[in-house]
Amino acid sequence: METSVYQAPALAFAAQAGLVNLQVTQEIPSFYGHVVFLQAEQGEFVVKFSRQAGRLASEIVALNRLRPHSLLPMPEVLVHREILGEHGKLDALLMPRLLGIPAWELPNPLPNPTPTAQRIVEQMLAWHAVSDARGFEHANGEFTLAFLPAFESWTRPLLAGLNAENSPFSTQLRSAFAKLWAERERVLAPITGPSSLCHDDPHACNFLYDASGLPIAAIDPCDVAFRHREQDIFHLADAFPDWRLLESYIEQQPLADGFAARRWFFSLWDDVKHSQNVAWYDATWFANKFAQLAQVDADFQSVADVASTAHPASA
Repeated sequence: METSVYQAPALAFAAQAGLVNLQVTQEIPSFYGHVVFLQAEQGEFVVKFSRQAGRLASEIVALNRLRPHSLLPMPEVLVHREILGEHGKLDALLMPRLLGIPAWELPNPLPNPTPTAQRIVEQMLAWHAVSDARGFEHANGEFTLAFLPAFESWTRPLLAGLNAENSPFSTQLRSAFAKLWAERERVLAPITGPSSLCHDDPHACNFLYDASGLPIAAIDPCDVAFRHREQDIFHLADAFPDWRLLESYIEQQPLADGFAARRWFFSLWDDVKHSQNVAWYDATWFANKFAQLAQVDADFQSVADVASTAHPASA
């Protein structure tokens, strides 16, 4: 196994925590950082590094909010510390390893995805059944009974960031997002129902599985908060769409009219968040999503056409 710059700090961090006879068994680069798997005399452990300042502290809070309402095991953090690596300081978590197979190592296609989808939907419904009488949570921790002000509190900083002078977003995409923001009241008006506790990134790759493909653990929550369930479930279609996770959820929990458009609406803003969190930007990716939105909401056709012309998909 090729040695990465994360192996030595992971081993040192684990040794400082009292683990002995350490050996690196696996590494997985991730969108937000890097994960190092360790074997120790005391068992198997994980050291998780983050590319975003403050992300791991938020993850600890997120895990502590979700775990009491989780049907599936979730990670338990042993130590959170800033450590020194080859190129400077690294934010790191040490956790016991949750055993399970990642989604991308399961047979593809999965021979029988129906029970897999059912188990994940059961977990989602368990989280979403948890509500707060104060309503919907704002980015600053305040609450309102109305959904729109809460959505705006999380999204207004994203809009400001993508329009900043140093933002990589093109003129065409800035115009498209301006249209998206301007249409927020119309697009979100049909939403009904109470707030729900949301994982905020529950795609198929954020679960672990047994050899048959049944989920046996849930991992990697993002900005957990009392939001609307629709802000969670669009992620279900982000990976392995042939498992029909999103469709299975909707079959058991019908949604208000217009979700086909809100799916892409929420997804686009979520990608802006990830863009700003880790300095990722893919203009064609955003243009393609606006094209998907325009297919179900014609009011976005003009900005989608301009964005797609400026950032065409590769042949």
